[in-house]
Amino acid sequence: MRFSLSMVAAMFVAHSAMSEPLMLGPPMGAAWTAVYGLPPGKPDSFVPQARTIGAKSTRLTLYWSQLEPAPQVRRWDELDAYLAQLGPADEAVLTLASSSPWATQVSGWVFPSSPAKDPKAYYAFVRAVVEHAKGKIRFFQSDPEPNNPFYWSAGVDAFAAQQAIFYRAVKDADHAALVVLGGCDGLFDPAGKDPLPHQDNTLSFYSALIAKTAGSYDVFDLRLYANPYTIPDRVAWVRHEMEKHGGLKPIVATEYDGPAFFDFHSNRRFASLLMAPGAGPAAVHQLRQMPDLPPQTRMFLPDAPPELATRLLTLATEDLVVRNLMALASGVQKTMFWDIWHQSDPGTPNDLFYGRYRLLERTSDGRLVPGSLAKPFAALAARLSDAVAAERIVDAAQPDLYVIRIDRAARRPLFVAWVRPNMLGDAAGPRTLTGSWLHGNRRVSSLNGSAIREPDGVIRVSATPVFIE
Repeated sequence: MRFSLSMVAAMFVAHSAMSEPLMLGPPMGAAWTAVYGLPPGKPDSFVPQARTIGAKSTRLTLYWSQLEPAPQVRRWDELDAYLAQLGPADEAVLTLASSSPWATQVSGWVFPSSPAKDPKAYYAFVRAVVEHAKGKIRFFQSDPEPNNPFYWSAGVDAFAAQQAIFYRAVKDADHAALVVLGGCDGLFDPAGKDPLPHQDNTLSFYSALIAKTAGSYDVFDLRLYANPYTIPDRVAWVRHEMEKHGGLKPIVATEYDGPAFFDFHSNRRFASLLMAPGAGPAAVHQLRQMPDLPPQTRMFLPDAPPELATRLLTLATEDLVVRNLMALASGVQKTMFWDIWHQSDPGTPNDLFYGRYRLLERTSDGRLVPGSLAKPFAALAARLSDAVAAERIVDAAQPDLYVIRIDRAARRPLFVAWVRPNMLGDAAGPRTLTGSWLHGNRRVSSLNGSAIREPDGVIRVSATPVFIE
């Protein structure tokens, strides 16, 4: 099926009181990491760097503990630092986490979030934040991934009740602001092609959440980790649940990256070791001592051999293209890479899982500069900057061949083609492209813009996406 911004906007207007299109502008953005400037740290400047590599939308998470460290004592340091970086064309998403040493049922500075002790205090807090943003932030999000007790300590009923307060506070402060329903972690495959552990609980939680929060959000956040080829089924499941409960809302993805450590089936046998409660450096040390670690494991180590580090960068670059195009062709309007910067201690499970995926790197003098993934991100963002519609062209005779057509506002259509690889990252073999859309003059290139020669006039594709214009 083909999705366009006008189609999504039309569906949205039909089920909502809003009368203008929701999303405009470039689809690709990026999210800052889990904390920002939390004392004793200081807030970084990162929006200009993100903008330079094509991330025209950014997401930041701040905590109740940061913004109101004591009752009615407001502290705007981190929020003001973020607002000062935003330009007129920047889209911003602010996630407000309900974590506080004094205001929430579970006392804490960061994790987990929990319901407010006093709903009136929560309303006043959220409203004050939105009013302070002075219209520079368009999207506001409550606590993300509430199905995970690590992030939200109460159940679905408590989350839905607080979401209603959040929605009312945002709208009372800025009627033009849009409320994003706390991010669904997306760790499920409703079609059962590549199911994940405990996904039935995840599906049950979000089915109930969507039903209980109808009327309390404008945009749904479906995070797109795990197998990118299950994205169409995941998006379809969310759309179906929304249609049952209050009508369709636009879908965005405020987090994604890949391939993740556990996306490789050979790494899943290490889950009980690395994800056990309290797992730390000792768990990674134990992993390192195991004989004959597969390359799919070793490539995630910070001291991986150069050939494996290069291989992971190649896979991450291919994944960047595939995941974004699968999302856009499924109707997701905006995506945000996780993350712009990631601070993790070397030798920890956290670093193993997330340390390889960040767009910016920190220099010895503390500056943030583009990292190894920044160049492919910028190249893809430039190609998609004026995208207005996306669809997959299916070849029934070659089901592992993927061709995505991207219609663009100011340029001719872009076609991106690749062959679906196996979990080792290897495709079954090159495929030959055919179809009427290939007739006429064309330019075939790699992501970085290098021309790909076709000596016999035939385009052959592999697991590495090629771009055809």
